[in-house]
Amino acid sequence: MFPADFTYARAESPEHALSLLEEAQADGDEAKLLAGGQSLLPMMKLRLAAPQALIDIGGLAELKGVTTERGSTTIKALTTYRALQRDPHVTAAFPAMTDALAVLADQQVRARGTIGGCVAHGDPAADLPAVLLAMDAEVTLTSSSGTRTTPLDSFLQGVFATDLAEDEILTAITLPAATAIGSAYEKFEQPASHLPLAGVCAAVTIENQVITSARVAVTGVAGRPFRARDAERALASARPSADSLAVAAARVADGVRPLSDQHASGPFRLHLAGVLARRALDRAVSRAQGATR
Repeated sequence: MFPADFTYARAESPEHALSLLEEAQADGDEAKLLAGGQSLLPMMKLRLAAPQALIDIGGLAELKGVTTERGSTTIKALTTYRALQRDPHVTAAFPAMTDALAVLADQQVRARGTIGGCVAHGDPAADLPAVLLAMDAEVTLTSSSGTRTTPLDSFLQGVFATDLAEDEILTAITLPAATAIGSAYEKFEQPASHLPLAGVCAAVTIENQVITSARVAVTGVAGRPFRARDAERALASARPSADSLAVAAARVADGVRPLSDQHASGPFRLHLAGVLARRALDRAVSRAQGATR
């Protein structure tokens, strides 16, 4: 299928992109930002999205790259999956992200897709949002009136729904320091799309053979990626034994209303979440123990 008619403009700077957004909105048009286009364009072809204006920000060098400061890591929004795979700091500090990038879509999508586009799209079955949630990520949103920062957990609101205002651009994602943290990502994918029917990221810190912090995030199961708070509470101050990890994994989908479609039923997705949570926790604990030796 072909997308509905739209106008196209190529932004020359972030400020120019914001100006183009304002112009489109002043004309009463729905405008979408085009980064890598790996999610938006297929939806436009299926007429699931029909913006009247596309603003191409894919060439803005100011919004690409990874920086570190005082232990935190900032990933600019137009950094591609491929660039993240090749970044030595990301590989060393965030093993769960490396796990996810290795199984994310295919080589072509990794070459063009961007982390900011993925987060702003709000797909309930995207891989990286689960990893970012488990890393306590924050997103930076920029408009002509200023910049604001919000936790990713607050930014994600529902199926393709986020806290991104019509006049804002998601410009960066910030991750706190990853000292002595073990993390891992596991997923069960839909073969054609490679999107997870369920995906789980676990991040743990272990001191003196006790879990001092634990974060577990799930994607592909509900209307948005989410933190599994009951599983996290089950791990608080626990020793990383087979029993404690099994108890936490069994609670990863407590109270969750699952998605159900032609690819997988809701109960099957919930079952997958529990199995994958146990695997992710096992690997995260192993990595954390290795980091503290």
